[in-house]
Order: sequence, then C-alpha cells, then structure tokens
Amino acid sequence: MALVLNTNSYVDTTEADSYFDNRIDSLSWLTSSAEVKEQALVTATQIIDENAWIGSAVSPSQALAWPRNNVTYFDPKMGQLVDVAVDEVPNRVKVAVYEQAFHLIENQDLLGGQTQTFESIKVGSIALTDSNEDVKKVPIKTPNATRVIKPLLVKGGTSTWWRRN
Repeated sequence: MALVLNTNSYVDTTEADSYFDNRIDSLSWLTSSAEVKEQALVTATQIIDENAWIGSAVSPSQALAWPRNNVTYFDPKMGQLVDVAVDEVPNRVKVAVYEQAFHLIENQDLLGGQTQTFESIKVGSIALTDSNEDVKKVPIKTPNATRVIKPLLVKGGTSTWWRRN
C-alpha cells in the first residue's frame, strides 16, 4: 500500500525531506529511495500511533489516532499549556514520525529481528563471547520520538484512573 496522508501516515515524503534537510546526520534518509521513505513513514506512523494519547479520537472510524478532541498539554519548551485544535495533528507527532522513520531506515532489520554474531560459543557450562561488541540490542521505538511526544501521552500509559474511597 502506498502512503496516503492522514490515512496511513501523518506526513508525506516532501515534509520529511524538508525536516531531514535541516537535521544533522541524516544521510541515510536523504539517500533512500522514495519507496523506502514511504514505507518507513507508514511503518513509523503505525508504531507511533500505538501510544496512549491524551484526549479522544474525533471519530471512531478515523484511520489514525489523530486528530483528537479535548487535547491540552503542557509544553515544556514554551512553559505553558497548549490547546490543540480538533482538526490538527501536533507538530510533535509529526517529528516523532520523522525520527521513528529515520530509526527504521538506520536499522534495516529492526522489525525482522537482528542477527547476532559471537566470536566464540562454548557448550559445556554455556558461554557466549562478543569481544568486539558488535551485537547490540536496538529498541523498536526510538528514544528521540518518545521524548518528543511525551507531553501528549497519558501519564502511566493508560487512560484509566482510579479513586480510592
């Protein structure tokens, strides 16, 4: 499926290219094919969309989590509360998609599982050695994206709250 703005992605490749034109260390994005960029943006949107967002979806039939009703959040950069219009996808969500898409391109085998190579394996008393430390655990969600959207997330990752009587 091709990228369809606001149906399977919050941003298109033109917006993402503009973002990465001004971001340091973005060569892997800039040199990727249009098809790979679209796939990365669609997949990144799916990953970002899985968060527990403040507010509620405008329509139960909308394809993505945004736009949302009743969204007011504290913006730490501005030091004040920000109201998000009912028809708006916050720039924070878009930046998170850019960063998540970049993370997917930088780590091509991320969703398929990584191949681990060890320099030595011992069976008796089981021992694995990775002396050159080329085996690394890369998270599926990039911390860059999570940091950006944090003000828009429900605290504790759930919208259910409890009151003690």
